[in-house]
Amino acid sequence: MCALTFSHLSSDQSILSLRSDEIRAQEEELIIGAAGATAVVALSGEPAMRFLAPGKRGSVVNAQALSCVVRPQLTEGPYFVDERLNRSDIRTDPTTNTAKPGLLLVLTFNVSRVTGNTCSHLAGAYVDIWHCDALGTYSDVRDAGFDTRGQKYLRGYQVTDSGGSAQFQTIYPGWYSGRAVHIHFKIRLFTGAEATYEFTSQLFCDDAFTDQVYTQAPYNTKGARNTHNTQDGIFNGGGAQSILDVSQTAQGYTATFNIGLEGLPDAEASSPPPVITAATISGKRLIVTGQNFDDGAKVFLNGDRQKKTENDETNPTTVLIARKAGNLVSAGQTVSLQVRNSDNTLSNDYSFTRPVE
Repeated sequence: MCALTFSHLSSDQSILSLRSDEIRAQEEELIIGAAGATAVVALSGEPAMRFLAPGKRGSVVNAQALSCVVRPQLTEGPYFVDERLNRSDIRTDPTTNTAKPGLLLVLTFNVSRVTGNTCSHLAGAYVDIWHCDALGTYSDVRDAGFDTRGQKYLRGYQVTDSGGSAQFQTIYPGWYSGRAVHIHFKIRLFTGAEATYEFTSQLFCDDAFTDQVYTQAPYNTKGARNTHNTQDGIFNGGGAQSILDVSQTAQGYTATFNIGLEGLPDAEASSPPPVITAATISGKRLIVTGQNFDDGAKVFLNGDRQKKTENDETNPTTVLIARKAGNLVSAGQTVSLQVRNSDNTLSNDYSFTRPVE
């Protein structure tokens, strides 16, 4: 149950109309080439839809023997930016730490590998999501009605854990003219820096539920949306199979999306994931201690990769040194640390507070 808004387009109807036409044209062009990939989502016993997929993208599976249903890939759209922001809470702009206003939506992905007639948890998959804010603006792009380049709110990725899960804290999205309410997502596998698999699609929201959400601030400051699900050409290309089941909580809303992927590269024997147990700062250096650090492991500080990360010469598998990251943490500041090995396995999220000296 999701929706999108574009508030920056308020008064100039000609710009709004032009933008709507441009978006539809770009996205509907893309969907022709992108609809090849498919996914399998744990749902009822619907018959499988068959979409043949080239190359490294997902291919079809006969899901009638599974507790899964094939889902078509939907267009990436014009607003994807590969920010590589490793973070669960995507509500803030990391350059200012300012959170976008809107009602909390906790969105969980459960990703599985489909092999034959079985589904197994897919660990180590990169799940990106991105969507507009409560008033319809995407970050880090330039459009007819806005220029948000340099801002990075409502974007981020998580790597699925051993149970195939990745969770995000975001806001219920807004709307913009010409599109139904939606959230974009992309699931990728990497070997080193090379992407070996990619699946891209969109999540949609129940229109009646969105109408209830939009009676509340800040969504009610924008006029009535002009595009519902059945009026959206992209939704009509398979979006009915990806409608989120959103529930209300005391804090906001929550939804879980179970998705199985077929046509993945062969699974390799996995190494134990890295583990962070401690961290210290010495001068400019951030020193991270733990286990299972491989050659080429990198430290991530608040989701940002520290390029000058090196394995300690004496203890290469248990000590990493991020040579300039110490300057990024002030006395008394608490930051999130993670380590990613070269096989893309990710460590625990370690909370580190720099002592006040």
